[in-house]
Order: sequence, then structure tokens, then C-alpha cells
Amino acid sequence: MHEFQIKVERIEAVTSDTTNDLVCVTFEVERSPIRFQIPVMLKMKEFDDTEMIQVARHELHRIFVELSAQTVNWTLTVEDLRNLSKLSSRPMT
Repeated sequence: MHEFQIKVERIEAVTSDTTNDLVCVTFEVERSPIRFQIPVMLKMKEFDDTEMIQVARHELHRIFVELSAQTVNWTLTVEDLRNLSKLSSRPMT
């Protein structure tokens, strides 16, 4: 299995109003042929520029931990996969 390549694609200031200036750090996640972006929003006043990427990486990790926990019951065993494959109605070529 190949590793995902994760990089910071862009950093943008996002102004929603005068009290909540945000920074959007967008990560690009890629493992061919899969490629997608994940935006991480941070409050600009809470972190200085040197901490921003570290905090955004932490938030990205937290997103994936939550996603993993939320989908854990989707996991199939090898036997489940084998049985589903046997049920396939597609013609064998």
C-alpha cells in the first residue's frame, strides 16, 4: 500500500466580520488516483504565524481521528469481502 502525500496547498485569510478573522489552511491529500483538499479553519488571533501550520496539522489529524471513529462500523472482515464477492451478479470475464 502506498502512503498518502499530504501538503499545505494554500493559506488564506478569511474575514467573516471584524471580530472573527480566520485563517484557512488547505491541505492537499493525494495517493494516485485519489486527490482531495481539506480546509482547516483557525482563529487568527489565537495563534501567531509560526504556530499556524502546527495547529492546522493537529486539527487535520483530529478530523481524521473523528472520521475513523465515525466509520469504524463500516469495516468488513476478509470473510465479509469474500461473501460479498460471491454475491456479485456481474458476468465473469
